[in-house]
Amino acid sequence: MNRFFVLILVAVWSVFSVDAQTTFSKNLKAGKKQTVVFYGTSAAINPSNRFWVEQLQGKLDKRFPGKVDFYNCSKSGIGSFWATENFKDSVLMRNPDLLIFGFSENDAVLRFNNWPWYSGRCAEYMIDHLREQNQDATIILYIISERPLGKAAETRPEIAAFNASCREIAKKKDIILTDFSVIFNEIYEKFGEEGLKQYQRDGILPTKKAANEVLVPMLWEAIFGKK
Repeated sequence: MNRFFVLILVAVWSVFSVDAQTTFSKNLKAGKKQTVVFYGTSAAINPSNRFWVEQLQGKLDKRFPGKVDFYNCSKSGIGSFWATENFKDSVLMRNPDLLIFGFSENDAVLRFNNWPWYSGRCAEYMIDHLREQNQDATIILYIISERPLGKAAETRPEIAAFNASCREIAKKKDIILTDFSVIFNEIYEKFGEEGLKQYQRDGILPTKKAANEVLVPMLWEAIFGKK
């Protein structure tokens, strides 16, 4: 089996098998209209980074035309504090059947003065509030990177601890975790910093190459299961 494909399976985990399909995917295949909310930081909203979000939306629209309402409610330059404060207006008001979210890469920035446990605690808050509204909602928490480069690394010295708190909450709350850092760490080990730069623009933000080869395939696998 292709090593890269194996890594994707390792990096996408949940309480169910990778062969399993989400409630969201089952509803789509049954012809039911579904709502997706994407909720993140610059990595998901800046025009030079959001290729993966747009590609995912395009793939869903192509496969299920007219059946998916897709909202990208991400915001640049913020972290989990803003995300929790605005969760009702940004997410709950849209009543998503699928929430894809992640903020740990910004929570780890020194200027926000957060403790590492903060990312996981805020993720838990958002998970709980969505489940109060829709117990059957599919929830995917993502980790964008654990190996920032250059200045992005200098401003995030404890990013691994922030990511770890998210992994703990994903396991505790029985949601899907897509850990992109697994793939990016492997790329770094094989090809070094120059190789990783092809996937992480300015040290941490994803490139179009990252979208094509890592982010979108992993999310698709998380949503629809192994082919």
